[in-house]
Amino acid sequence: MSLQFVSEVWDLLKTHIDIHDHTDAADSLVNLLVENNYEANEIKEAFSGDKKILTALKNYIAEHDGEEEFTEEENDDDYDEWD
Repeated sequence: MSLQFVSEVWDLLKTHIDIHDHTDAADSLVNLLVENNYEANEIKEAFSGDKKILTALKNYIAEHDGEEEFTEEENDDDYDEWD
């Protein structure tokens, strides 16, 4: 799905979200996009005019900076070493 389309849907739906919930909704959307393999620069470009999304993206990057993904293979290797 195109991020431009997601951005348009966000613009339409956020008017139906209580203003006090915009931050949480933006955080949820950014998390969903990142979990579905969208890159930060793609999200930033598609949502360039939306301060809530850009702030949520900045916060996401700050929270996850330097984290490595942990795969099942790595997990299995660790257990083998303990046997």
